[in-house]
Parts: sequence; structure tokens; C-alpha cells
Amino acid sequence: MSGIAGLLHLDGAPVDRQLLRRMTELLAFRGPHAQQVWAEGPVGFGHALLRTTGEAEREQQPTSLDGDVWVTADARVDARAELVEKLKAKGRGGPPVSARATDAELILHAYHAWGEDSVEHLLGDYAFAIWDAPRRRLFCA
Repeated sequence: MSGIAGLLHLDGAPVDRQLLRRMTELLAFRGPHAQQVWAEGPVGFGHALLRTTGEAEREQQPTSLDGDVWVTADARVDARAELVEKLKAKGRGGPPVSARATDAELILHAYHAWGEDSVEHLLGDYAFAIWDAPRRRLFCA
């Protein structure tokens, strides 16, 4: 089980990256393979990665597909092939969705395709937080 952390300042104050890094380091027992943080303005995510699947070998979190929408997730997405087909049918383009996508990337593709209804299309075990910068929205599931 990976560890995830996040900070959001509703007053718009910038996130203290050192605090976020310390929070993430405290989760290292959950994710010994890598610890990373991302922060932009009033929001920041931390991730302590535990690699448990082949897809996780390429995993780097927090992550984004476009630089605008970011995710940190402890996730195992099931029925991957079916989800990829649904996403392709929904017209998920640039960057295109593939069967080699990491679980976090699949969650982001689903969010881009269906917004908050993405959880209706995700099978598996997951906990995630998504920061949607253009909408200034934090979505957690």
C-alpha cells in the first residue's frame, strides 16, 4: 500500500514544500521504493511509492498527463483492458491512453473523460486525490 499526502491552502497561501516533503518522508514505511512531492501555489501532493505490479515499475507520482490536472493515488485498477477500450471509445486523445498506462494514468484519463463520474467507471481498490488547476477543484475518492 503506497502512502499519499496532500496540502491545500484555501486562503491561497503557497504550500510549504519542506513540510510536504517531511509529511511524505514519514510515509516511507508505506512506500519504500520512492518518495516524491509536487506543489504549485496553494496545493501540493506527496507520494510514497510501493511497487506491487508490473505497471508500477514505470510509476512516478504525483503525476499529470497535461501539467494542469495532477493525481496522487494508492491504486490497483482492475479490468484494465475494458477501461482502456471505454476510454478510447470516449475519444481520449493526447496523450493517448494505452494498455501500458500506470494505474494513476488510467485514473487521470478517466477523470478527463468523465470528471467526478470517473469513479463509476473504475474497478479495483483505490484512494486518490486529483487537483484540477483550471477548475481550482480538489477531487478525492
